[in-house]
Amino acid sequence: MTTEPTDLHVLLGAFVLGGLSDADHRAFSEHLRTCAQCQTELGQVSGLPRLLDLAGPTGGPHLAAPEPGAPEEVVRGAGEDRVASLLTAVAARRRRRRAGLSLAAAAAAAAVFAGGAWLGPSLFADDTPALPTTHVVAAPAPGSAVKIDVALVTRGWGTQLDIDCEDMPTDGELLLWVVDRQGRATTAASWRATPAGYSRVTGATALRPNEIQTLEVRTGTGRVLASART
Repeated sequence: MTTEPTDLHVLLGAFVLGGLSDADHRAFSEHLRTCAQCQTELGQVSGLPRLLDLAGPTGGPHLAAPEPGAPEEVVRGAGEDRVASLLTAVAARRRRRRAGLSLAAAAAAAAVFAGGAWLGPSLFADDTPALPTTHVVAAPAPGSAVKIDVALVTRGWGTQLDIDCEDMPTDGELLLWVVDRQGRATTAASWRATPAGYSRVTGATALRPNEIQTLEVRTGTGRVLASART
């Protein structure tokens, strides 16, 4: 799948669910750097993959098959219809991934987003507001050409760090380090490099966003690839 620049906004759903091709992932990541609307909507739905994992293999009540003879709901709000449609598409994607067809399912998820089913406002409406999220772009170190975006999501226990990396080293260990206002550095995430040179991982720190001074992505040998001040 290839998409014109004016259509990149519709790739948000598949981007969140990890279903884009290499070319579309690179194109949307580049678009995300300058599109305030996509950055806002990404912040609203960035926790969706973790939420679906917590729901278990069956995906929770929205994805589970109804009991035989169970009555259908008579009234359903428009927001619930949208959530149920998207979660159903995600469930199909999971089943096809196990069968080796994850790309087709990701396209279905992207189609749901393109139709206006913005999951964030529907899922968290009324009861739970969208989690405060700040996006930062890390500056590559001299001699490095990496592209790294980090979303800092405020949580009750600290900060969730959603990391999107491109043009990274293709082997070895990679780490995200968090430096607080006193200059103390701790590791918030570690992962193995991928042959494609990009990856999306989630890290965590007990620090709150306003207590974080600097984020650094380093290799396993300690070389700094990129850094960002928050």
